[in-house]
Amino acid sequence: MHTRKTGKERESQDRKLIEERNAWFYSLDVKKKEEKLFELEVLLKGLDRFFNLANQPISQKEGIVKRNFIHELRIIRNAVAKVVRLSQGLLTEEDNRILRFRNYVENRLLSDYQRAKIIERSLHQRTPEESLYVLCHSFINFQEILQNVTGQDEAAYFLFYHIEQLISREIAGNRFFNPFKAAGFAPHYDVIKSPRFARVARDIPDHELRRHLSVVFLIMFKLLRYLSFVKPEVKDLEPLKDSLLIFSLMHSESRLLIDFLEKDLPARVRNCSSLPPEVSRKLLGHVDSLAYQLSVELDKMYELELKDAAENMDMTRLRNGISRSRGLFTSIFQQGIIHIAQVFDPELKGKDVFPGFISRLEVSLKLRKDVWLFHKVIENLERVITDCKAKNEVIPIIESIKTLRNFIFYYQNISFQFVRSMDRDEFQRFFTKIDKFNVADLYEEEKLDGFIRDLHAFKMFLETTLASINNRNELQGIPFGTEEGEKILAQFLT
Repeated sequence: MHTRKTGKERESQDRKLIEERNAWFYSLDVKKKEEKLFELEVLLKGLDRFFNLANQPISQKEGIVKRNFIHELRIIRNAVAKVVRLSQGLLTEEDNRILRFRNYVENRLLSDYQRAKIIERSLHQRTPEESLYVLCHSFINFQEILQNVTGQDEAAYFLFYHIEQLISREIAGNRFFNPFKAAGFAPHYDVIKSPRFARVARDIPDHELRRHLSVVFLIMFKLLRYLSFVKPEVKDLEPLKDSLLIFSLMHSESRLLIDFLEKDLPARVRNCSSLPPEVSRKLLGHVDSLAYQLSVELDKMYELELKDAAENMDMTRLRNGISRSRGLFTSIFQQGIIHIAQVFDPELKGKDVFPGFISRLEVSLKLRKDVWLFHKVIENLERVITDCKAKNEVIPIIESIKTLRNFIFYYQNISFQFVRSMDRDEFQRFFTKIDKFNVADLYEEEKLDGFIRDLHAFKMFLETTLASINNRNELQGIPFGTEEGEKILAQFLT
């Protein structure tokens, strides 16, 4: 009769697994083993979270069973292929030879009884090597299935669901490489490498508060590492869509972080008698702000930037959405880490921890300059349209619209990620209108007048936005450099 394990017994078993896996890891003679093992962990977690449709930017979840899931299955196929390569890359040449020979023997030479006995033995997975063998062998099978399935044009939801069941069960059943059963695969990846920052975290006075904040810091550092696997620069559409699996993982773990920031951490801060009241208020303010911003931006990412991205065939639009999402969340996590740490060490600078850190001041300065430029580019177009209407000319208007489109492309890739969530829809609506306007519309008075009204309305919106940016605390006492702005503007207008 089987007896159910207690919580302490499970913890003890998990600790033993981690110790065995760490011993195997330290003795492993493979180049870049930490990077490979961490990527393997990310992919296995990402596959599990990608199968949960709540972690995907699918806009219409009603009637989901009728949807074509071929694009999602191709993303899964690519992730499975990477798991195979990484698993093989973590096995020695001798291990890989044994694996290939065993596959040959199992498929060609053994009787049914002998093959069944080997499968039974593999379930025990007595060592990390055996676990990796089993993972690699199983994913080779999944790879073959998916390679054939994804050659079709369509795939029903139920095919997606049953493949999810097979892969998820395989991950959950792996003894040493189930990413949800024990700590991360690569021991060094949960170490904060900045000595200055590590000292700040270590010196937090209250033990329980230090433990809670360490969890927050480690989660955000890990989320930043997830984002390093997002590659908007890839040249082909399919590999570009592979980033959606990483965003699914980031979406899921960010939601868990928000829950921790809203419930567990504030309670711990309020119960911490060793914190001065003003420090406690400041810390709670940063925590509340981070939770709110993260929650709002996650929704906007899926509603706007990555909406139905798996089906998107527009390479430029998809790349821009992925690039902006990566940039925005990199900024959120970096600034979240620094602002919370500065409560305990006000002298800490962002660049002490992140070499490419962009401070809140730098973000506001950049956004103010580019919103001002946007306003000027539209103002110039309005002036050109007025002059050309009087002269019955069209060519200068076409050139000025081209300038506006060039500026919008620049703005979408550089500053749009820093725009407040509540303003982003207004920008996106304007971008869509400019996209749809064509040369033929210039010859239809009603459409041209409508275009002029849209330009004027958006110019007014930019003026309001600029006033709001100028009121930010970090910009008080810092005048706008009109001369520098005029020089940059001249580059767009020439």
